Amino acid sequence: MKTLLHPINNPEEKLFIKTILEYSHKRETQNRAFYTDFYNVEWMKHVIQKHIGLSKLGNVQFFGGYEYAERQILGFLPAYDQNPILPITCLKIIVKTGIGKSLSHRDFLGSFLSMGLERDTVGDIIIKPFGAYLIIKKNMIDYISSALTNIGKYQNIELIEVCFSKMELEHPQTKEINTTVASLRVDSVASAGFSISRTTCAKLIQNDKARCNGVLVVPHYSLKEGDIVTLRGYGKIKLKQINGITKKDRMHICIEKYI
Repeated sequence: MKTLLHPINNPEEKLFIKTILEYSHKRETQNRAFYTDFYNVEWMKHVIQKHIGLSKLGNVQFFGGYEYAERQILGFLPAYDQNPILPITCLKIIVKTGIGKSLSHRDFLGSFLSMGLERDTVGDIIIKPFGAYLIIKKNMIDYISSALTNIGKYQNIELIEVCFSKMELEHPQTKEINTTVASLRVDSVASAGFSISRTTCAKLIQNDKARCNGVLVVPHYSLKEGDIVTLRGYGKIKLKQINGITKKDRMHICIEKYI
């Protein structure tokens, strides 16, 4: 293990790789399932592929509670375990705000973190008209139920544990943007996708506001088909397709923007 970890300079990646190697070993020696904390699923896939290769981990699965979950756990499963009992659940949080400002993702996350919850114990927070769905580790239910007294300024809260199949979710809304860019640099593609100037985009990226597949990037980072870029305050896009080069040596691309 030390030989594999030695070349990894990023401390977050190094700790994650160390953890999954330990879980992989424990699965084999103890013949039972082990699960990581919540991470951005694209970041996990990127880091694993970068340092190990997903195929070398054996029987593993990602779980986030629903198909499009951004934050998921990684399960290391014995070969016999085809229907694992997951250590995560969903809390339906009903907040009665009356007539007032609608609550945001930041309002919910701020309340959870102020209770002392670690970010990696919390999965996706899905904002709904009634409040939100919270994907959480099962062992945190009792604590949250007793400690959560308010979301923002609102204190009239009801918590209900619900099955993932009972979650009322909509398919992500997207629109396609067909355009040309000077290159596949992230600042160039993000500028086109978010309709902001390349200069502004580059400054945001330099200030650690952008991630590609969950990983911080620099403005000159080159994208490939399928890469997902998030820009804080602007949203998320996917480089869906690269369609060749124009007569003026620009790249013709299709961007999928989440709306």
